[in-house]
Amino acid sequence: MDTPTHGLVGRLVARSVWPRNRGFVNLVTVTSVLPDLDVFLPGDALESLQTHRGMTHSFFGAAIGAVAVAWVVRRFILRDVPFTKLYAVALSGLLLHILFDLVTSYGTMVFMPFSRYRALFDVLFVIDPYLDLILISGLVLGWKVWRPDGYRLGVAALVAYMTFNVAVSGITYLYLDRWASERGLTPAAAVPVPFSPLHRRGIAVGEEEWYEVPVSLYQGVADSPNTYRSALAEPGLERLWERRDGRIYRWFARFPALEKPGDDGRAFLIHDLRFGIRSDALGWLGSLALQTALDHNPQFLNRRAFTLRVELDEQNRLKEVIYSGGAVNRNQRD
Repeated sequence: MDTPTHGLVGRLVARSVWPRNRGFVNLVTVTSVLPDLDVFLPGDALESLQTHRGMTHSFFGAAIGAVAVAWVVRRFILRDVPFTKLYAVALSGLLLHILFDLVTSYGTMVFMPFSRYRALFDVLFVIDPYLDLILISGLVLGWKVWRPDGYRLGVAALVAYMTFNVAVSGITYLYLDRWASERGLTPAAAVPVPFSPLHRRGIAVGEEEWYEVPVSLYQGVADSPNTYRSALAEPGLERLWERRDGRIYRWFARFPALEKPGDDGRAFLIHDLRFGIRSDALGWLGSLALQTALDHNPQFLNRRAFTLRVELDEQNRLKEVIYSGGAVNRNQRD
């Protein structure tokens, strides 16, 4: 989830619990965005895959971080409040952050430092304007109209929206499961898509391919799959997965798909399907946002995020491996 939304969630929830305690509200607001400070940790782009949503987003990290925050707040700001109460309030903000990252498809290492497993639930896209509208409306209602009932109404709407999205995720996955089973495939995920809560991108697994297909709550599966070869099945890339950059990417990428932008068969572009966009897998607002992006950049749909660009030499040995955390044009060659 994007950092401003985390702050809105923390503030709305805190206002509904402590509507007249500005200190607690501010404390939860701050701690609900603090874990994202890990983006400032030193390291290259590959290392950021291992640090972002790592220790600061883990249950252990939250428990330790809440101690430090509570100590600072009691020492310099809320000196009359018991440490245990400040600790509980700070911990609630940190846990809210973890919860709202868990419901996205990026993956969060909640068990660090004991495990680097990336837990995730395909419920919300990382930026959700409908969610932001609910949060802002709840804060405005509580501030201008019904305090504290406006805040609590906002939290109730937040819970209802989350419950609705969990239901949509479950139903669309069942649609995908039936579609995949009929074709001898294995359903893998119904991934949220931008600004389109009624829609998902279904991903299924074949023997050596990934299948990507639009799924919607009210229309089911659109039988128009895109097929990608799995990067893990490419014979020329065995040594890639033994290198540091290959090991990190394989650990991070959930659906590593392979494209060959060149004609010589020695250049590869590997990207993670969960970060792709299909124009026919979006709702009205998502389609409007996509059209706006295309108006500014006609090549927008050709761009890939979180990619490995791999080139082999004439003996099919690894010649060059470049990781890009940002988007690159899939037709671009260095």
